[in-house]
Formats: sequence, structure tokens, C-alpha cells
Amino acid sequence: MSRSRFVLVPLVIVTIAALAVSRGLAADKPPQASFMLGKFRPLQAGIEYERPEMTDVAKCRVQVDRKKGQSGWMVVGPSGQILRRFLDTNGDSLVDQWRYFRNGVEVYRDIDGNHNGKVDQARWLNTGGSRWGIDSNEDGRIDSWKRISAEEVSRVAVEALIGRDVALLQTLLVTRNDTTALGIEAGLAKRMLAAVSDPATKLAQVPPLAAGTRWIRFDCSQPGLIPADEGKASVDIEVYESALAIVNTGKNSGLVQIGELVRVGSTWKLTAIPRPLAGDTVQVTAGGLLLQPVPSTITTAASGISPGMQKLLDQLRQLDNAPPGPTAPRDAIGKYHASRSDVLAGLARTASTPSERDQWTRQLIDNLAALVQSATWPEGLVRLDSEKKRLRQQSPRSPLLPFTAYRHLLAHYSHSLQTATDQAGQSKAQQRWLVDLGRFIDDYPQAEDTPEATWQLATAHEFASRTDQARTWYTRLARRHGRTPAGQRAAGALARLDLKGKPLLLTGKGLANTTIRSDSFRGKVLLVVYWATWCKPCTEELPALQLLYQQYRSRGLEILGVNLDLDRTTVPTFVSAHRVTWPHLHEPGGLDSRLARQFGILSLPTMILVNQQGNVVTTQATITELKTEVPKLLGIKTADSP
Repeated sequence: MSRSRFVLVPLVIVTIAALAVSRGLAADKPPQASFMLGKFRPLQAGIEYERPEMTDVAKCRVQVDRKKGQSGWMVVGPSGQILRRFLDTNGDSLVDQWRYFRNGVEVYRDIDGNHNGKVDQARWLNTGGSRWGIDSNEDGRIDSWKRISAEEVSRVAVEALIGRDVALLQTLLVTRNDTTALGIEAGLAKRMLAAVSDPATKLAQVPPLAAGTRWIRFDCSQPGLIPADEGKASVDIEVYESALAIVNTGKNSGLVQIGELVRVGSTWKLTAIPRPLAGDTVQVTAGGLLLQPVPSTITTAASGISPGMQKLLDQLRQLDNAPPGPTAPRDAIGKYHASRSDVLAGLARTASTPSERDQWTRQLIDNLAALVQSATWPEGLVRLDSEKKRLRQQSPRSPLLPFTAYRHLLAHYSHSLQTATDQAGQSKAQQRWLVDLGRFIDDYPQAEDTPEATWQLATAHEFASRTDQARTWYTRLARRHGRTPAGQRAAGALARLDLKGKPLLLTGKGLANTTIRSDSFRGKVLLVVYWATWCKPCTEELPALQLLYQQYRSRGLEILGVNLDLDRTTVPTFVSAHRVTWPHLHEPGGLDSRLARQFGILSLPTMILVNQQGNVVTTQATITELKTEVPKLLGIKTADSP
């Protein structure tokens, strides 16, 4: 087993006699804490566990750790918190579990599951996550996942993009075994497998993520359920559509398009290769293979269906049942999608009712856009342009024209990013995207996609610190589309942008189901912190917030948390494990909840500082700013600070 990726004495020779409670080793002569803390590190990279400062190592102690069926040593920190546990769980006097803790809670463990002296499993636990990786060949790299959440798939996908790690990415991609386990319809399964085939080549075509990029959080709406009777699979399947990962590139926030994820048992799998999105805007591929509309393919003639229509339906069924395989030549893939698009266009022309024509046209346009955005068939962009021109000539007042124009805009932007050879090319594509969004909004002010287009344009400006432009677009969105979800978010964003110097009124239910009001803290300096358990920066900044609270609470500082987890299931455990003592508001819905919409919260953590009079001082407080601003508001000179 290779040890080149971590510093560790060979696990195969670390016995309980040398490292734990040996029958021949007196319990009053344990190993030194400096040895235990200095020699052993997690096998997997990126684990956030507690590592005492050198000055505190001497204050740590090692004690016997013996429970039913297991024995070993426990390393305890200066404050009595558990730092490490090294255990023999099968009584063979060999260490087979190496456990690592943070704030007294276990966050990761290496496991020798077959007791041959080599690690073959890795588990992320509690506040460290819920991953369970399998290293079947015991080479120090995860080969597959026994358990992994959709959120953690996005995190590992970002790690794979940063390291250009094809093998790691492969562990996240849907496989033939997965499609078989779900009973995915044969034609659909072939298309899914084709989309993730040859990941090395596809990854080479993906723009790189800068070194030092960090995953921040998973961003997506709630998962959808595709029932078995829809015909796509033999069982009900859960699917996330158009998921994103928000990342930090060092200076700015960025986005990675994760795409569609499908649940397979206790794991989530990708149905497409993830790719970074360049620039300030949020532009994602619409839908995915699993959530595309079901073609109304009919195997036998039905009442009211013309022979011509029936022939086209049969052709579509045949095409869907025999897509090109993963290794098919590019020209064969192009020929297949051209033929399928011809059939969909024919169905739209042949349909007997306006609603059926609308349905088939939308399916054609959505399919073409998805093919271009996923780089499966870039030539589909020409077909999209042709459909847009046809509709403009034949049906200029049809809702299908803006529907098609918007998807053509999305596809063109995606294709421009895919073909850009340098940063200048990506910047040019970005600028055109912003111009095209504005033109679309002006040309089609009442189209069904206009609220979303306006929201994308407004948030792009705010993320780029162009506050005046963001305010203009938020205002337009809130006034013209106030009843839409995007319009409601825009109204909240405007309220947030105008909060400085005004009273803050925030009210809701706490974790104990009692009503909490921000104005009840009048007379105190109040820091309102929007956070979530899945938000890594929130957890990273927590110790600094706790120190600030300890320093200034007695002088008049209070903190009110606003938790934006989808539900509150894990929140009390997190709060208890991290010893967070201030109150928290929570309502179901996460970033779509009332608490988030009220001020159009875009990212976490968001911290709003309020003075003793109840007026907002800043809506974008940072830890560094708080260290000077809080004592200033409390009338404490820096030299007088505790």
C-alpha cells in the first residue's frame, strides 16, 4: 500500500502492543501524546480535524480506551476534548481503526475492514460529512462509494476538476450496474452511459479550475421523483436537476455546473461530466436526460392518430431504443441526433392540435439546447438558430419564439465557453452573454423565461460588485414579475441593499419553537448570522465568532443565527456539537425559505451588524471588520478589549 500521499508509520506493523493497550504493556506507561499526534494523519486528503498547536501538545494526554469488543488508546486535548482514538476492534492486537476528531466530535476514520493491516475504507462522519469510501485495492485512493450524498458528490467533483483526476471523477459517474439496478429503460440507459463515457477525453475538454479553488456549497432546488409508471425505470427514482457547486477561487466566487444527479441506493451519481462556468453569471444546462419529457411513442395505432403521425412515433421509438454507444464515431453520433431532431420536427408539424404542436416543438428545442450545452452535439446550435428564424417568420407572436430564443441564447453562451481557447475568449463570451440577456429581456418583457433571465442578470452584477446595475435589474424584476419566485427574491435583495442605516425587523420561530424577534435585542449590538450546517465557511468562521462572543457579550454583544438548512433535522446536533450558545431562527425551505427571501440572501455566511438603536450598520460584515467594528459600537477602545 503506497504511503506517498501522507506521513504515517506503516500501519501494517503498528500493533496494539506498540500503540494501544497490550496485554504486556502497563496501562500507566502509555505512548507519548506527541508521538500519537505527530505520526498519524488521515489517509485521505483535505480532512479538517483538530491539530493542537505545538505549545498545547505537552498538555495533551493519552489514556486507555477499552470498551466491549475493542481496546486501544485515546488522545485527549488540554480542555478534555477527544482528539484521536486508535482501536483494535477484533482482538487480534492490530490497530484497525484510526479515528480523528474536531471539537470533540469524530469527523473521519480510516478502517482496515478485512484486518490485513492495510486501510481499505474511509468514512466521513458527523460534522465531517456522510461519505463512506471503499479502497478495494488498498492503494490509498477511493475506488467506489458505499455512501455519498448529492452535496458531497458536488464537493468531490470539484476536487476531481481541480486535480484533473479522472479516476476520482470516475467514482462519481453513473455505471452500467447503476442503470441495471434502477431498471433504466434500455434506450435511455445507453444515452446516459454515452454521456459519461471516456471521461479522460471529456475532462481534457473541460476548462481547468485554478489551483487553490475551494468548494463552498451545493446549490440546487429540491430533488424530483420520477415514478416507475412513467416508463423510464422499473423503480421510482430520485433526481436532482441542473445542480451547481459554488466555489471560491481565492479572490472571487465561482460556479461549477454539476448537472443531473440520480440516487442509486445510498449513493448519488452524476449523469454528465461537470464543468466550471466562467464569468459572473449563472448559466446552466436546462434539465438532463432523466428529466426530459417522455416521448409519446406508441407501438400500435391508436384512435385519432393519423398513419403519418404513427409512422413518426414508431421511428422515434426505434431511435430511442438504439442510440449510439459510448465508443461510437462522432459522425455516427451526429447522424443519430440529426435524425432524431428531424423526427421531432416532423411530429410538431404533423400534430393535429395546437397543444400537441407546442409540446413536440418544446421537446425539440429543449433537446437541441441540452445537446449543445453538454457538448454532445455542438452542431445542434445551427439547428436551434434555424428553428428560431423559422418561428420568427411563421409565428412571430407565438410564445414558442421567446422560448426558443432563450434556449438558443443559453446554448450559444455554453458553446462559446467550450470553444474559447484562453481567458480572453471566455471574457468575450461572458460580455456577450450579459448583452444578450439584456436584449432578450427587452425583446420579450412578458415571456415565461424573462423573470429567470432578469434574476441571472441582476445577480451577475451584484456578484461582480456592480451594485447600481444590480439594483436596477432587481427593481425591474420585482415590479414586473413580483408574483414569480424570482420576483420575490428580487424584492428581498432590494430590501437588503437598502438596509444600511435602517431598522432591522426579523422575526420567526427558534429551534425550541419559541418566537424570536430581532427588536427584542434593542440596546445591544446585534450580529445576525445567516448560516447552514453544510456551509463550510460558516463552520470555519465559527471559532472566531465564538471568541468574539466570549469577549464582548458581557459588554453588550448578542448574536442571532438564522439557519438555512432545508429542514432542522441535523441543526440541534450541530449546534450542540460545536457548543454554539446563541439562539437561532429556522424555517423549512433553506435558501428558498421566507427567512432567506426576506432579504434575498445569495450566499452563506451573510452577516448583518446592528447597533444599539436597532439600525443596520452593514449587511456584509466580515470577521476582520467585526474585530474592529464591534468594540467601536460598544464604546470600547481596542487597548481596553479583553
